[in-house]
Amino acid sequence: MMSGGSGPKKTGVEENGYEINTGGPTVHARRIKGRFRNIKWLIMGLIYLPLFILPYISWGDRPAILWDIPNRKFYFFEMTLWPQDLLVLAIILLFCFMLLIAMTVIAGRIFCGFVCPQTIWVDIMTWIEQKVEGGAAKRIKLDNSPWNANKIIRRGGKHVLFLSFCAFTAIHVVAYFSGIWDLYAGLAAFDLRGAEWITLGSIIITCYVGTSLMREQFCMWICPYARIQAVCADKDTQVVAYDYHRGEQRGKMTKGKIAEGNGDCIDCNLCVVTCPTGVDIRQGQQIGCINCGICADACDSVMSKIHLPRGLIRFASTHEIDEDVKVKYPYLKTRPVFYGVITFLSVVAIIYSLATRTVMEIYVSHERSPLYTLMSDGSIQNRYHLDILNKTEYPADLVVSIAGIDGLTSNVDDYVFHLKSAQVKKFVLQARVPDRLLTKEIQPVTITLRSQSNPDVNDVYQSQFIGPKK
Repeated sequence: MMSGGSGPKKTGVEENGYEINTGGPTVHARRIKGRFRNIKWLIMGLIYLPLFILPYISWGDRPAILWDIPNRKFYFFEMTLWPQDLLVLAIILLFCFMLLIAMTVIAGRIFCGFVCPQTIWVDIMTWIEQKVEGGAAKRIKLDNSPWNANKIIRRGGKHVLFLSFCAFTAIHVVAYFSGIWDLYAGLAAFDLRGAEWITLGSIIITCYVGTSLMREQFCMWICPYARIQAVCADKDTQVVAYDYHRGEQRGKMTKGKIAEGNGDCIDCNLCVVTCPTGVDIRQGQQIGCINCGICADACDSVMSKIHLPRGLIRFASTHEIDEDVKVKYPYLKTRPVFYGVITFLSVVAIIYSLATRTVMEIYVSHERSPLYTLMSDGSIQNRYHLDILNKTEYPADLVVSIAGIDGLTSNVDDYVFHLKSAQVKKFVLQARVPDRLLTKEIQPVTITLRSQSNPDVNDVYQSQFIGPKK
């Protein structure tokens, strides 16, 4: 429902035969139960509830998950990621991007309808609004009523609860960067760093404006994904759609029966008044549709009451609706399978990167000029520039060795590198081989970095030893 009436109301302009909401009266959608509503609550529980719980979990003397920006570290339970692990973070971002594209190719804006925090938070805000001001009809009546004590109390109380939930959200977001207990202590003593105050304030304001005031307008006019998703979808993408072959001609029921010649749609408008963005799905795909399936829940409830098959509004492709056919295995098309495989490979890459990362690293670059030096004793010398990194939380004693050619010696033999946590040490490795023992101009060598206390902790770099032509 929209404020100012009992049914759908014009709130914008006509474009290509359907209406676009351009910021008119507030959309007051009726809340209705159904399978898609239950799926949304389930996703909220599986994804977002843990986000509020995880800050309270400790791992040793620190939070289990912590972005330690001042020290440039990210803690994830036992794992510590450093700036040198940027590749892992890049692959994770690639996975998130490909997952979003895959979801869009398969089922349109299903991310918006079931996963997007904006949508979820708006759903929570409208639930709070319903508890304070009543159902959709009562909220519309309150909108149209003059300001009095009852309206001020209800509106004021609603916005206090909105701001409280936004503050609750902001605290638990900042907790991933500061630690929840330190953050609570700082708030109680009014003693936080400037960056923490700014971040808290920014999140509260953004959350309040986006989810309490703008609501569906944010989805339609600000979020870039609303435009991008149209490029990803095609005629085989599963979207929430109205089966006009079955539904038209619309008409009200007479004496509990559908008039002869009419379709199954009884023009009850329940699909419209329950839509959180205020669109009429019967007028085709619109930029305001977020594929939440609430209109399908509403329509199914009506179809069940009048003893007609459910699914007049359902997830279906444009091809299915326009051709009035049933497509078997709609998700086994070329594009969904392609993006699904890419997403799966991204997961494999993340797992492999995390499984093979080491707690210490060595970076090697062979000196370019000269490539080798002929020494006075007849041996050939190569120089390598080493960057040795200790990625543990404790000081470490590390040793470096080079092998691969008989008679090879170096200036790191029996040398121990003492590195503090997160310390990088540079060193020039000088390796020599008697010229008579070199069999090729270029021969492979292996440079290994090991922990002196635990030889199993190591990092290996494959390089080359270069000599004169043979």
